[in-house]
Amino acid sequence: MSESDIVTAGAASISPPRQSRRSPGELVRAIAGAALTVAVIAAAWWALAPPVLGGSTSLVTVDGASMLPHYHRSDLVALRPSTTIEVGDVVGYRSALLDRVVLHRVVAIRGDHLIFKGDNNTFIDPDRPTRADVVGKLWFSVPAAGRAIGVFRAPWAIAALAAFLVLAVGLDGGRPRRGRNEVAAR
Repeated sequence: MSESDIVTAGAASISPPRQSRRSPGELVRAIAGAALTVAVIAAAWWALAPPVLGGSTSLVTVDGASMLPHYHRSDLVALRPSTTIEVGDVVGYRSALLDRVVLHRVVAIRGDHLIFKGDNNTFIDPDRPTRADVVGKLWFSVPAAGRAIGVFRAPWAIAALAAFLVLAVGLDGGRPRRGRNEVAAR
């Protein structure tokens, strides 16, 4: 037997990969799983996407003691737009004096202007913002979660997250995946 005969015989014994067909039940489960995944992503987008990405939720980290005892430094606060703002609501507004978002309680409404005060402050805010300056009304808060958000503002943390995602996706090595019903040749 020549060397070319061995190569030919070896090639003949290798069969092409078999395409597995899904049963109707597996197909329905796959479609339902995909639909559920899309629904969860859409709900998360609606609930948490920031305005700069087309969403309507602004996330703010509490920085200071003006809202003690209800909100503490590093609490994460979600603000959503609201058509109704009333006295007593906790609202985030863009402060012209501080050039940042301030989270305080509405204590009065005078014409188009809102009057704010921090719960722990003895004075009323000097700003007199209008509804156009309002970022949103308090939706929910997560104690101390602002620390985790703060970490991802650092360039090294973003690079580490990107590297992790690349590794997680890339470790597959491009190997074809075997179906459930296929058995590896040994």
